[in-house]
Amino acid sequence: MKKYLLVGCLLLTFFGLATGRTRLTAGLTRPMGDDSTLLRQMIQDYFDGVAAKDFVKLRSMTTEDFVIYEDGKVWNNDSVFRNIQYHQPFRVKFTLSDIRVFVDAHSAYADYRSHPDFVLSDTVKFHLDFIETMIFRKTAAGWKISVLHITELKSPEVDIPSRYRKYSAVRFVPEHYQERVALFRSEALQQGGTVFLGNSITEFADWRQLLNDASVVNRGIAGDNTFGMLDRLQDVIDHHPSKLFIEAGINDIAQNVPVGMIVGNISSIVQWAKAGSPATRVYVVSVLPVNENVGKEYPELIGKNPVVREMDRQLRQLAGVTGFTYIDLASRVADPSGNLLAKYARQDGLHLNGEGYAVFVGMIKN
Repeated sequence: MKKYLLVGCLLLTFFGLATGRTRLTAGLTRPMGDDSTLLRQMIQDYFDGVAAKDFVKLRSMTTEDFVIYEDGKVWNNDSVFRNIQYHQPFRVKFTLSDIRVFVDAHSAYADYRSHPDFVLSDTVKFHLDFIETMIFRKTAAGWKISVLHITELKSPEVDIPSRYRKYSAVRFVPEHYQERVALFRSEALQQGGTVFLGNSITEFADWRQLLNDASVVNRGIAGDNTFGMLDRLQDVIDHHPSKLFIEAGINDIAQNVPVGMIVGNISSIVQWAKAGSPATRVYVVSVLPVNENVGKEYPELIGKNPVVREMDRQLRQLAGVTGFTYIDLASRVADPSGNLLAKYARQDGLHLNGEGYAVFVGMIKN
């Protein structure tokens, strides 16, 4: 396996940490009273938000012009979120030490050491050390983080198994993906309404007709996976929809993407959407099972219904944590053995027919 001498740089990219150290102590004094306690806690809370991939929390703690500097690169919250999403599943625990805080009436500065312990998919584990600085600004809403810098103190050599790389590059129908994205960009931007984000099951439905609602926007792309949906999520956020329905996962399963990674991507979609459009109500549709006919056109999905059921189990649990509404369509269109009922499916054993969409629409309306 290829050695990654500076794997810390890769991982810190998706955490949005920065390289370099800036001293901004002029006019600052050591804080007293509540501000000292509050700012110290904010540092820990920020990294707890990174560990939890809690985009709403991270955005709420930072200024609109928040920037992160990393070895000549400049990041903001959106680019941080985009990079976090591509490295699922991972865990990290941040331990902070030697915290010093300086504050005046409207700004504050902190330096400290950070000692994160990373775990990728329960197998790849390593420890890093950094000297970091954080700059705060006092706003009408209270203290906010405006700038983050970091200096790496140790870069271990770590083997990253190949199965954890480059899932995002996989597309079943890349030409169709690009054509659909070009179409989306050519359409006039409409604010509000309902957006459906998904794969072929989303694309193949005429949602405006099914729901009798001219404000519905179809953002389905046949063959797309959760990585592609993350790539084009900003288009959805720009609509600031009143409702967002996410239907995703079966193509990832067909490509043998780990369930934890797929669920992590869907969690990122939900949280990123909420951070960029807080008023949007988010719904996640269960992954649908297939039936025995699927082998004729989609042999990569043969025997994958147990994976579908495990993913739906995890999505159901995630709903309570992330705050979306889970739509259990799978249980309504499956037989007692967990296979897609023929009366709701096309001949390919994968896609819904008219009766299947009728069940789907009935659940949406209810």
